[in-house]
Amino acid sequence: MRVQQQLAKETKVIAALKQHYERYHADDLAALKELYEYHAENCVRAAELTVERRRRGEYLKLAREWTEAATTLQALTDRMMARRSNQAKPADDAPSLRPGRKGHS
Repeated sequence: MRVQQQLAKETKVIAALKQHYERYHADDLAALKELYEYHAENCVRAAELTVERRRRGEYLKLAREWTEAATTLQALTDRMMARRSNQAKPADDAPSLRPGRKGHS
């Protein structure tokens, strides 16, 4: 039961970290993504150094969660950039503001 309690505690810590990061880095999703990737890499390193199989598996699970969070941020960033680029393009079929010059040369 001790291992499960420790894992529950770690899950709460990670959730709190994500909430903290999202609050303070909300205006810079690229930095937030890098931070999540950094945590994922550290979890992989910890897993590589861990002898106990169960603990190693938990580190890998945490790495996967951080990686998924980074991937989600990347998808969100991509959608936001696509929307911005679509809004910035003028419509080709928009009516001209200049009066027509029919019959004039």
